[in-house]
Amino acid sequence: MKFNQAGILRDETRVRPMPAVGALRVAVGYPNTYFVAMSSLAFQWVVELTAAFDDVGVERFFTDPPLLGRTLESSSHLGDFDVLAWTCSFELDAPNILSTLDAAGIPRRSSERDHNHPIVVVGGAVASINPLPLSPAVDVFVLGSAELLWPAFLHALRGETDRGRLLETLAGMDGFFVPSLHLDSRGAPLGKRRRVEKRDAHMSDPSMVPASHVVTPHTEYSGRGLIEMSRGCPEKCRYCWVSYNYGRLRCYSTEGILERVDRLSSITKRIGFVATAVGDHPDLGEILEACRKRGLEVALSSLRIPAMRREILEPLAASGARSVTIAPETGTDRLRTSLNKPISNEAILEAVETAQTCGIENIKMYFIIGLPGETDGDLRGIADLLRKTQSLMVAHGRERGRVGSLLAGFNVLVPKPYTPYAREPMLTRREAKRRMEIVETAAAGISNLTIDRPSYRQAQWQTHLSRGDISVYGALEDAASGKTLGGLLATHRKAVDASSLYPVEGPPIWQFVVSAPVKT
Repeated sequence: MKFNQAGILRDETRVRPMPAVGALRVAVGYPNTYFVAMSSLAFQWVVELTAAFDDVGVERFFTDPPLLGRTLESSSHLGDFDVLAWTCSFELDAPNILSTLDAAGIPRRSSERDHNHPIVVVGGAVASINPLPLSPAVDVFVLGSAELLWPAFLHALRGETDRGRLLETLAGMDGFFVPSLHLDSRGAPLGKRRRVEKRDAHMSDPSMVPASHVVTPHTEYSGRGLIEMSRGCPEKCRYCWVSYNYGRLRCYSTEGILERVDRLSSITKRIGFVATAVGDHPDLGEILEACRKRGLEVALSSLRIPAMRREILEPLAASGARSVTIAPETGTDRLRTSLNKPISNEAILEAVETAQTCGIENIKMYFIIGLPGETDGDLRGIADLLRKTQSLMVAHGRERGRVGSLLAGFNVLVPKPYTPYAREPMLTRREAKRRMEIVETAAAGISNLTIDRPSYRQAQWQTHLSRGDISVYGALEDAASGKTLGGLLATHRKAVDASSLYPVEGPPIWQFVVSAPVKT
């Protein structure tokens, strides 16, 4: 689809204006296309937080070719702004930050920029997981919750016009990592680690509930406004960085969530609730019923299996939802328990049965291959779980006159920093292929099943970026210059293999850049 700037802006509806003029000019970007960016609640939230400052003008930018290096709102050149701020959620998007700087005529490396250039800021999951690979290009990393740190950054920016003094101020504040001041010339960390900010008091403020402020048909969630339900998770699955980063489950107030529902319902009848553990909000049933009474169509991000209860699924189905996503991760109770996810196959099938009974026809399941301790029997167990799930769906489909779809999505384990699997090796390409073939052979003949196969190249590249040090920057530059993923892996084979196929030995260097997430 051809990108039409005027059409994109015309099709947007919003609940608050975005001031284009201010004493400070801030451009907020996402290192991917408009379609992907506007599906990100984190991106929309940073834009709204910026727009809340009366003296700050804010515009957005993306990687769509017609506007690469310029803003969506006014086609302004990115080099004319005081700040370029990216929220980056996925390692695979990191090279797009460099290619955007190229398109704007801004030097890639922070050491080559001066007071005439914008301050380059990066936040989001990629910054908090491991900022080192991008550190030669970035002036400031924001490590933690945007609602706590981004206003603090803007306040510091308003009070200091000198670039050097601003960076020194931020370097002394928890939650900010300034590579030029926190790393030596070899990229080794200097001084104390930068602690990730994590405080809970703001979560009781209704105005601090992250929610979409723009709704557009040109996104994954076409015409749907998103609202965050909670932070953290009651589980501590050993592979999950999100669970370890955000800590215990903390829920936004029902009052605050419903206030956001009412705000969004003025521009859309389609609402989506998102969170790591969206089904664990204690008042979710009440919230869903309130949405039903307002005539809203509701969707939820993936549910934890214990949350698939009738009191949640019935109002969800009544609002028009016909699909649900769960994450068994593997096919056997034994291996799932070793992940610190002690949920039985019996409980999973009971959850599917409840969903079907309540009118949720389509089921999506996520699985990981390459988990420590995984056997061929565990892989065949995945197919067995899928076959039993499909049998339940067929039984209910006979009553309805149609059978829902079953989608099984697979990923190769990417060992993430700060998790118990941080030092584990990932599978070789040959072994990953062999294991997927075991699953597919065992699952042959299951009707209405679609298998979404993993990309091994993407998994290995993601592992390299999440566990590498400052030397990975050269590979990011190659990627930004147009080298294919296959070419990148071939050119940097020795370094990629060292960071992905072998256990991490010695204290990982990223451990000395950012403190382990604060326990709350």
